[in-house]
Amino acid sequence: MTRSTVRIIFIAVAVLLGAGLQRVATAQEAVSTTESSTSSESTGTSSTSISGSTEPGSDLSTTTTSAPAVTTSGTATAAAPTLERNPSGAGVYAPTPVKIYFTVSGGYDDNVATTSLNKQSSAFTSGDVILDYTFGDPRLQLTINAGGGGTYYFSHISTQDYDIDLKGALAATYKVSPRLTLGGSVLVAYLTEPSFQYTGGINSRNGNYLYTTDRAFVEYAWSRRFSTRTAYTFEAYNYDNDAVGQFSNRVSNVFGNEFRLQMVPTTNLVAEYRFGIISYQDSFLDSQTHYALAGIDHIFNPRLTATFRGGAQFRSYNNDADRTGPYFEGNVTYALGHRTAVTWITRYGLEEPDNPISQSRTTFRTGLQTKFDVTSRVETALDLFYVHDDYHALTNGPAIGAFSEDTFDIGVTGKYAINSMFAVQLGYHFTDVSSDTNGRDYSRNRVSGGVNVTF
Repeated sequence: MTRSTVRIIFIAVAVLLGAGLQRVATAQEAVSTTESSTSSESTGTSSTSISGSTEPGSDLSTTTTSAPAVTTSGTATAAAPTLERNPSGAGVYAPTPVKIYFTVSGGYDDNVATTSLNKQSSAFTSGDVILDYTFGDPRLQLTINAGGGGTYYFSHISTQDYDIDLKGALAATYKVSPRLTLGGSVLVAYLTEPSFQYTGGINSRNGNYLYTTDRAFVEYAWSRRFSTRTAYTFEAYNYDNDAVGQFSNRVSNVFGNEFRLQMVPTTNLVAEYRFGIISYQDSFLDSQTHYALAGIDHIFNPRLTATFRGGAQFRSYNNDADRTGPYFEGNVTYALGHRTAVTWITRYGLEEPDNPISQSRTTFRTGLQTKFDVTSRVETALDLFYVHDDYHALTNGPAIGAFSEDTFDIGVTGKYAINSMFAVQLGYHFTDVSSDTNGRDYSRNRVSGGVNVTF
């Protein structure tokens, strides 16, 4: 990223933060619940759904009212930031607007370097601190997350014997008038672990990297049944490893517009157009993509919502052949108070490759995230993702760039609340990558246990 781009990002953060804090200072009551919905009164759409894809512009149909929550390192969700409401507290004790979470844990990893041969195992210890703030009133919704932590591996690892986990996120939605709604979110993270929830990243450890995704939208109701939503998304990857960065460092800018027609109070039909520009550090794979989509947003009941988009994407490369393919994304969210939360996300379409010998990849990505409080003291969570990639060879490069790959990733955690402040947790994380290309496949098991403190 250029200095000017970074400067613009930080200015946007400051503006959103300043507006939010000024509103907080004059508000009479802070709404602390993390289950609050900011559904648009003018369009009848719900914004409680969670977008699970960071393909540029892929979540332009979702009103994100809470910042992408930071998570603790050394656990099953220690990769890229996940789009959750808030970090889980101890049991189901009533939350407050401001929360501080501190975690100390230890465990064992049987393949730290994520390699297929000469696996290196190690015991590890982790520590994290997270600050979370949620505010809401009838006009403004504001969420701020900030966290930092790391993991140290006791055995000497050939690649890197530590993990870095630094994240910050801000999201705000403001209803200017009954017809006009403004919103946006900023997420910046500096990480080590890979993620399988998001598009565009590398599926193995390749050193530290900076990731950011920033969104802004304007929604306007032209009548009781017709509204439009215009959005912009900026996304960037930057790896510290120069060899990896040559084919992975990039920025993307996506502009999109939705035309929404309310058929009934719980159902909206949507026609959408997006235009995306992707620029690499090595400009060989720079491209432009047009999306032509149609879809539906439906509220089954106040706790169950679904969003679907389908159509085609047309991609043209500056230095390689063009590519066209179908595109689909779906999101289903179910929330039953503080006891149960289930999110299903899926996506099919073109993504950026994670190697220098492929032009692109067609990916089917689906995942399930659940949270269930068995009792007032016992809490469980499950993250399950499956990814199938069909890599496409460069038209003017080696044919070895065409291959297929399957990835299965699962994380399970259990937590027992000793009291409203202290809790103990156990976690297990399993990853399996199966590839047609030698050297890319690996399996990994990771177990951990620790203590959580909530203030």
